[in-house]
Amino acid sequence: MITGVIEGFYGAPWSLADRKACIELLARFDANAYVWAGKSEPRHRDLWRDDFLPEELDGFAELAGHRDGVRMIVGLTPGSDATTSEVVRKLRPAIASGAHGVALLFDDLPVLDAAERHRTLANEIEQTFACPVWVTPTHYAGLEGSPYLNELLSGLSSSVEVMWTGEHVVSDRIDASHARARALACAGRAPLLWDNTPVNDALMTEALHLGPYAGRDPELRHVVSGVLVNPMMFARASMPTIASAMEWCRGGDAMATWESCIDERGWRRLAEATAFPDDPHWPGARPSRQWWEEVAAIEVDDIDEGCGAWVSAAREGARLAIGAIDLIERPDPDPQLRTMATIGLAMAWRTWRRQPVLTFGGGPRLRPVLTNDDHGRFTYDGRSISYSSSLVDDLVKRATN
Repeated sequence: MITGVIEGFYGAPWSLADRKACIELLARFDANAYVWAGKSEPRHRDLWRDDFLPEELDGFAELAGHRDGVRMIVGLTPGSDATTSEVVRKLRPAIASGAHGVALLFDDLPVLDAAERHRTLANEIEQTFACPVWVTPTHYAGLEGSPYLNELLSGLSSSVEVMWTGEHVVSDRIDASHARARALACAGRAPLLWDNTPVNDALMTEALHLGPYAGRDPELRHVVSGVLVNPMMFARASMPTIASAMEWCRGGDAMATWESCIDERGWRRLAEATAFPDDPHWPGARPSRQWWEEVAAIEVDDIDEGCGAWVSAAREGARLAIGAIDLIERPDPDPQLRTMATIGLAMAWRTWRRQPVLTFGGGPRLRPVLTNDDHGRFTYDGRSISYSSSLVDDLVKRATN
């Protein structure tokens, strides 16, 4: 079974050091694949025809040889007018540098009429380089077939892997029955799961996903050809979820692995403070005063610099919550002082709520809970928007009413 990470998000790509650290983690959990496919890597997508830079090829060589057993797969998103000769020319130096395989990524492209070209590219790249070839089709989510999928799979080499994100682009749950339906729609071919977790790009940039790998049917392991998780652009912050997912892939205790990783880093309270009510690490609707005090005092080391906004918002929100609890449980007997304290809390709360990150389960939370219909077109799902108030909002409202 293929197991590993596909760096396939929109946003600042990982550094070489981060990628090597990820490969080390994958090796510890017996995973076997890292896919270089960051959407914002210029020569992956927007400038796909441009030659890889010498430093990129050197990086491929380092990644390919970093840990035995973890294959480095180089991803490319060729344009709809790409020819086989162009793609071969582009990829040959990457293969020569040590890349073990190729991922052709046709996702998020308005080319549902390009199935024949996609099939031809995949087959001829496999024949040219005699290496694994994985494809993300333009129709990559949902349980339905489509004319595009039928054309793509008609004559596609049986050894080419076809990726799929689940019933939706971002899926809270993926059941074995979902994968069986996708296989049926793909002429019996088991899907390679591109699992969009813990990724927080595009619509999800206000959320920080630090939780365990969850909502995946254990039987799924026997129905798909593999599992690749798509991380956040915050590489270090993604590691506990990646470790949890890789432990799940080998049949172990994903939650226990996550707890060990998160506690080892001292991130437990930050993870809980950035969780949402349906998450397995949600702290509950009425956390204790002690919990709020611990969140207000969090010191998070060895996390990505870009996570600082959530750390600050969690601390400040916890302090507001403590102030609200004080007003509720120990109101000042002087009416004027109580009024001033209430107004001061409300003003501080208003400022805190303007921060551009989500904490304590607050919303609105936006996610691409979209799917592809039987023509391969994206269709909207109301679950893409979750309306909720944060734990801080609830406390402040109680304190100020």
